[in-house]
Amino acid sequence: MLSHTQLSSAMQRAITLARRGPAGDVNPQVGCVILDEHGTIISEGFHAGAGTDHAEIVALTNLNPGLDPATLTAVVTLEPCNHTGKTPPCADALLRSGIGTIVYGQPDPGEKSAGGAMKLYTHGRRIIGGIESEATRKLIADWRARSDNIASGVIAKWAQSLDGRLTAADGTSQWITSATSRRHVHIQRALADVIITTTASVATDNPSLTARDETGDLLVPAKDQPLPVIFGEGAVDSCAAIHKHPALKYRGLNTAPRFSGANLAADFAQLTELMGYSPRIFIEAGPRFLNAVLAEQLADQLLIYTAPSLLGGPHHVVQDLGVTTLAERFDFTFTGIHRLDTDLVTTLRKDH
Repeated sequence: MLSHTQLSSAMQRAITLARRGPAGDVNPQVGCVILDEHGTIISEGFHAGAGTDHAEIVALTNLNPGLDPATLTAVVTLEPCNHTGKTPPCADALLRSGIGTIVYGQPDPGEKSAGGAMKLYTHGRRIIGGIESEATRKLIADWRARSDNIASGVIAKWAQSLDGRLTAADGTSQWITSATSRRHVHIQRALADVIITTTASVATDNPSLTARDETGDLLVPAKDQPLPVIFGEGAVDSCAAIHKHPALKYRGLNTAPRFSGANLAADFAQLTELMGYSPRIFIEAGPRFLNAVLAEQLADQLLIYTAPSLLGGPHHVVQDLGVTTLAERFDFTFTGIHRLDTDLVTTLRKDH
């Protein structure tokens, strides 16, 4: 497994390559490098503009076919696309290549082109997202600003039973879903700028909220870890695991930022002020907070992991949203349904 330093260095090279592409193009600037098992760059490419091969295709074309692809790592500034436009999907090309690990900086925000990393993950590839997150975010900032059909950034995540319960009747919840699903959650954490939990969740579960790999080590370095934020007015132990989150030390903070949650919309707006840009917000919290976010229609995307189990009991994920008739319902659009081991993961976007 390559080190954080090796992956960050490779991503910096990919960013340099990406900037060789046209800055004002309809497509984003994207760069790609392919590393061998020692971290040496053995191929590279960039996207030269609409209608030309994407960065991953260029790098794959330049790759020595005699190498064992399972030992290689592709490092891309943007999530490999999952869309057929003027060129075929890069996710499919990476699958055919047999490359074992795919690392990317930013999730693809396009409604049609996103989902490449999920496809690669469900086919057994090792995925790491969020490396050099700030630099890759800045790389595509202008493109995002002038593009249509771009997803916004508040993601509500939960794991549930088949009958929509977060926990069993006695409150136990570890683990409803499979290890494969839980590993996927850590990839999503690494892609987030901010990760939200509540005082109740901290008191009950004492989560660290770090993005970790299958061995328990940090999946991405401290500078690329999501900033943990606590909502609620309950007491939080000064020794809680969340206060040891590496992103806090990196940002010069001693404890996780706190918001009361009395006005969620205003609090979310303050997160933009705190970060200095509109952040990708990942919510990992209990049903009360999730319900409040959904009721105020603040979630732009839903990420739902469903286990093939029935639990019954009182702990429903979604309760009263204030909807009294079908005309008042909150509509979402399915953007993906995938099998992860024994589970299903469903992704949806809010209809605007």
